[in-house]
Amino acid sequence: MDDEWELDRIKLFYLMKDHPDWSIARLAKELKRSLSWVKKWRKRFREAQQKGIHLFKSQSRAPKTRPKRLSMRVRNAILSFRDQLKDVYNRVVGSEIILYHLHQDRLLQDEYLPRSSRTITLVLKEGGRIPTRVKEHHPVGRPEPMKHWELDFGQMADKAEFLSVVDRGTSILVNTQSERHYTAETALLALYQLFILNGLPDKLRFDRDPRFVGGWGMDDYPSSVLIPDIDRAVRYRHRTHSSKNS
Repeated sequence: MDDEWELDRIKLFYLMKDHPDWSIARLAKELKRSLSWVKKWRKRFREAQQKGIHLFKSQSRAPKTRPKRLSMRVRNAILSFRDQLKDVYNRVVGSEIILYHLHQDRLLQDEYLPRSSRTITLVLKEGGRIPTRVKEHHPVGRPEPMKHWELDFGQMADKAEFLSVVDRGTSILVNTQSERHYTAETALLALYQLFILNGLPDKLRFDRDPRFVGGWGMDDYPSSVLIPDIDRAVRYRHRTHSSKNS
């Protein structure tokens, strides 16, 4: 592939030499190359001070300049500012304040200093001044069948709402009821009917719908049940139910 590219560059070089009046579009059509490719190499040929085979080689895509590194002296100064400025400001100072004091320090004027507070934050993390937070995931095991139910409201366009109840242990649909529009009162009646027909589970799980969860200043019914997020099984049932009735 590189040999084909080099050959096309050589062809372009001699076409430019033999036909100096040709436009970029004419050269691109002749070589079956893009306009941007012709523009880039035509400019490179014109600006080259020395002609040779190296002119047709691909240039390195590596960065021309390497990012400067902070010296150990500057790193230690950042950590020291973090520790010492706590007594000046009566609080733990952030990266912006440390960056300001770093550039005000005359003893560091001959050093390369960071310009971004993000660099300060990285140094603080590497120096142990900012602890790394590790999020622990605790999977929830499935309960026994018909012991833990999850319920949620769904809607079929503007036609009606439905209340689905799914068993968390088996993902079996326990019950579905529908209304034109559920209120806190009709939702409570739906739960009453659910318990009459299917009995009482050990636990109910549902989201923070205002028809289930209320405050002292609201007109709905408050709930004493602990409410995490609902399970995927209920939402899957709702999507299936909605698609069949849309």
